[in-house]
Amino acid sequence: MALQMRQNFDMRMEQKLKLTPQMIQSIEILLLPQMALEERIMHEIESNPVLEIVDTAPEDGSLDGAEDVTVADEGGRRRTDVMEEMRSDLDHEQHAEFLKARREARSMDEDAPDKMEAINAAPSPPQNLPDFLIEQLRMEEVPEAVFALIPDICWQLDRRGYLVDPLCDLFPEDKLELAEEAWEWVRRCEPAGIAARDLADCLCLQLERESGDNSFEIALVRDHLDDLLRNRLPIIAQALDVSVDRVQEALEAIARLDPAPGKPWSRSENQFVVPDVVVERSEAGEWIVEIPDSHLPKVEINQAYHQLYESEETAARDKAYLREQLGSARFIIDAVAQRKRTLLKIATEIIKHQQGFLEFGPEHLRPLMRQDIADRIGMHVATVSRAVKDKYIQTPAGIIPLAQFFSGGIATQDGSEAESSRSVKLKIKQLVDKEDPKRPLSDQAIADILAKEGLDISRRTVTKYRIAENIPSTRQRRSFA
Repeated sequence: MALQMRQNFDMRMEQKLKLTPQMIQSIEILLLPQMALEERIMHEIESNPVLEIVDTAPEDGSLDGAEDVTVADEGGRRRTDVMEEMRSDLDHEQHAEFLKARREARSMDEDAPDKMEAINAAPSPPQNLPDFLIEQLRMEEVPEAVFALIPDICWQLDRRGYLVDPLCDLFPEDKLELAEEAWEWVRRCEPAGIAARDLADCLCLQLERESGDNSFEIALVRDHLDDLLRNRLPIIAQALDVSVDRVQEALEAIARLDPAPGKPWSRSENQFVVPDVVVERSEAGEWIVEIPDSHLPKVEINQAYHQLYESEETAARDKAYLREQLGSARFIIDAVAQRKRTLLKIATEIIKHQQGFLEFGPEHLRPLMRQDIADRIGMHVATVSRAVKDKYIQTPAGIIPLAQFFSGGIATQDGSEAESSRSVKLKIKQLVDKEDPKRPLSDQAIADILAKEGLDISRRTVTKYRIAENIPSTRQRRSFA
């Protein structure tokens, strides 16, 4: 039967969420931690001539150091007078020549023969892992309700590309089914092994995509990974009734896999951390939340260029250039201010909920999810996730990740407020640290002890938390000395 190709034109109505360049830029600024934000502002100052740095007021009480609104206003009028004098000294032709030079320096001239070559040669900013995964899934037929949860999952992947936190800690109960489906879509993305729970899951995801029959290698990873890591090949061979050579061959195939598929997108671990949020206790005993931005360059629009734009003597081409630069300058100023307001709202609500953590330590961390904060401040949960990612908070106990305040919960037997999963993990670790090395506690024994303390926790949950904290099993912890 001959195949026939036809072209059809049809119309259909559909709704799509399209992000404007300004929205994308605003999201990028919200994601930036303090040091990266400072670099971004300095880059904008260097590339946009209408932006200028505002001199900070000295603290010596001099006239230039404005101590109140009145003095500051007077200083503003003096600055305007100086600009007017400067503008009167420079005629229109000199301004036009300067703007022309700026356009040429920034490849703004449309007649430049090497414009496209320069653009193509310019290095593009590195793409992060979440954007790389989301871009893949945009080409797939993912249900709209499922796709809405995919960014939240992608932004929770650690530097290895693993999804360590359980979905129940990231999403409310009514969205868990959709979250499971969204997680499965992410796990189908490239590179293979992404969004795995642990090392074994990561290796199995990669083996499943390898050509040929890899059932033996998958069985080794799932059932004998610890022996493989400890090179106990004879023990594995005896357990599976195969030769040591067969196990060695499978081990060589497994060794070629990538245990951290998300690492190429991760930044260096040697980072100098600057807190994005500071919380201190006042003399009255109240917790005060601040967003420290004194070290960030303060910028404003140069009024001389604004007046030049409004002048009737300015050429149309120069006005078009100034219009673009003035719009970009206003947006970067507004975006930085919006980032501060958003982060302050979120951090304030977090501190209200987690005062026990600040006063008494991690054991008093209360259950809290990003959706809870989003509901309280009237924001989307994706905005909360982006705002807290890679941000740090300075507390009296030290500088810690802001995301550490979020945690799921374990119900109590008396029906009181649930214990956070992080505090439960800490209790499990404390029990293991105090156990007799010759008679280590089993997961069931730990569950029984916690049950006596009022927690409604199963052995399976203890096992999951123990693995998440990299605590070896009972057999591995046993000492024969």
